[in-house]
Amino acid sequence: MPREKTTPEETDQVAFRHALADVPGFIYHNGLQLALISLAWFLASLPILTIGPATLAAYTAIQDLRSDRNHINRSHIRAVLRQNGVASVVFSGVPVAFGFVAATYGVTALQQGSLIGEAVALVAAYVALYLALALMPTYVKLARGEDPITALRFGIGWLVKHPTPALTMGLLTVIIFVLTAVLTIAFVLLFAGIAFSLQVSIVESVEAQTPASSTTVRTAIL
Repeated sequence: MPREKTTPEETDQVAFRHALADVPGFIYHNGLQLALISLAWFLASLPILTIGPATLAAYTAIQDLRSDRNHINRSHIRAVLRQNGVASVVFSGVPVAFGFVAATYGVTALQQGSLIGEAVALVAAYVALYLALALMPTYVKLARGEDPITALRFGIGWLVKHPTPALTMGLLTVIIFVLTAVLTIAFVLLFAGIAFSLQVSIVESVEAQTPASSTTVRTAIL
């Protein structure tokens, strides 16, 4: 039985497909709870500055639903927020700040024809996108009770090691946002539950791939 190595990209593809296959069933069996999570996230995010803690609470609730208990533990959510709520505010504000810089310099550059302004806008937009993608796995770790520095290192490392799943996850999140935003009520009741379930599923599925999964054993027909 010859041993055939699989590339990291192939391993990521398998994990990504597994995550996508898992999400519809999870949403079907937890539809009401996810709708309540979406509604709570929307209301809690209205002050804007609370988007970070609201997202962290939603991630924690979804992980509770994905656990063997399949039950949202409010005490657990409060404990996670006490531990990592402040960090979630800081983390969520950084890509927003870079996005604001990108938009401001971009508009100014277009009006004045400034090459430097365009360069600053492009760099700021890239940093904002990079950080936004890194925050998805970061929040998965924060929701598990990891300390902020460890969670952020994991998020950046996960993005570096798995760029294709990360970019695809970001694109799917944008698609879900656009589709649900068409109808306001759909966004309120569906966006966070579906998008965050997808993100948690992808991160956990890819993370679950151990080094041993980088090789597969197949029987050769001689």
